[in-house]
Amino acid sequence: MNPIFQIRKILIPLDFSKTSLKALDHAVFMAKLYKAEITLFHAAEGLLVNTEPGYFIPPEFQQDFEKQMMDQSDRHLNDIAERIRKKGAENIKCLSVVGATAKAILDASKKLKADLIIMGTHGVSGVKEFFLGSNTFRVIRDARCPVLSVQRTIRNPGFKNILLPFRDRPHSREKVDYAIDLAKTYKAQLHILAVDTEFTKAHRKKVALQANQIQEIASHRGVKCSLKVIEHVYLMETILKHAEKVEADLIVSMARLDREDITEYFTGPVSQQLVNHSPIPVLCIHPSYNPDTIDLRFY
Repeated sequence: MNPIFQIRKILIPLDFSKTSLKALDHAVFMAKLYKAEITLFHAAEGLLVNTEPGYFIPPEFQQDFEKQMMDQSDRHLNDIAERIRKKGAENIKCLSVVGATAKAILDASKKLKADLIIMGTHGVSGVKEFFLGSNTFRVIRDARCPVLSVQRTIRNPGFKNILLPFRDRPHSREKVDYAIDLAKTYKAQLHILAVDTEFTKAHRKKVALQANQIQEIASHRGVKCSLKVIEHVYLMETILKHAEKVEADLIVSMARLDREDITEYFTGPVSQQLVNHSPIPVLCIHPSYNPDTIDLRFY
């Protein structure tokens, strides 16, 4: 079976912070594994992005300001490109634009036909998390390719333990192939976490059956894995606790915006909570129907 997660082009948005450079370390490591092309990208938020509506800015002043920002961005990106070439990354491109960060990243990913976006996230909390979210999650919400969010606390690139949480919901099983492919490429162990949120014997049995099927598929593909079935309503807390227990260095999640139970109307969708609070990288897969991916209804 051909791998689902084929990475040929990686887009790396940079704001030149330490967090975004951590994401770069992961991208270089992954690019070597997949022999992928890297595009270093910076969106400079110009005067119009940060100016109150109706406020007049002379066009010549705006153009001169934006040219200076672009020149500075190009210099920074080229310096970074030169540094990572010395680490063994070969196919590297640089792209600077002026525009709002999230929209600019999404436009670039479509134009470049990126297979993966890797970006650092500072995380947000409180009122800002509920109403706005982060630039990272806005990209995750609208991107048509997977997005890997990397936190500034991460030390070394590479994955040894990958956590695959799932529940009996539409699209939840789409991430299975991605997780298995990554585990095989990185020679990592896959940890399957099946969460029963309905607290009935019938539903727990159904979730356990699905978890066993995933384990069988992973084993058939040569991936070592563990399995845990639990009952819990607070998914983010459950996932992060289990990630710590199994020493996971990656969580594979679906990029879902819809709130599926009453708790998520207060806390936000699980994928958003994970991106904002997880101390380890989170790979978000956008829901889509693909006849080549695993559908456990046929296993």
